[in-house]
Amino acid sequence: MKNLRLILSTLFLVFTFHAAHAGQYNSIINIGDSLPDFKNLPSIEGSNLSSSDLTESVLVLVSLANHCPWVQGMDPDLVELANQFKDQDVRFIGLSFNHREDDQLPAMKEHAKKNGYTFSYLYDESQQLGRKLGATRTPEYFVFDKDRKLVYTGLLYNSPAKKDSDGIKHINGEPSEFYVHDAIAATLAGKPVKVAETRAHGCTVKYVN
Repeated sequence: MKNLRLILSTLFLVFTFHAAHAGQYNSIINIGDSLPDFKNLPSIEGSNLSSSDLTESVLVLVSLANHCPWVQGMDPDLVELANQFKDQDVRFIGLSFNHREDDQLPAMKEHAKKNGYTFSYLYDESQQLGRKLGATRTPEYFVFDKDRKLVYTGLLYNSPAKKDSDGIKHINGEPSEFYVHDAIAATLAGKPVKVAETRAHGCTVKYVN
């Protein structure tokens, strides 16, 4: 009986800890949590990047997968967004976690060149950063402030785009709420983010057990 009470108490503490740190739509991290450390992730530029290398006032991480039609549909708007903030103290970083061949580094280089990526695109073969971020979808955005606290996570905008044989289509018509843009602008201005969390939509990240 004593051992049973100990097990139940441990389970309660574990559940309480995760509940306290999980967000509304993210089971791992919540708004205000710190950026997980990462080290020496290879990039399409041929160099490695660590979280300690990042000094910008705003950091935007986005979970990507080359094969995913939801990523392909969003790509032009991601590139446009990065270009909008190119002269400001904002850093965009794409992240790929899947182990399938068309989502690994050689294919990432081709995808980035084809779509005009102007930002770093990293491959996390270990998938550790993806797990620490609670990333479950591609695309999925994470915006951090200068103190590397999470200020926004979720969708790019309120109408996800998908690419198919007929071209790119938004599922809810033209976007009218630009969550990531607004989160960046508010953070740069030192203001709170009005919409801090949305439910990501896209392909699932394929984690290896």
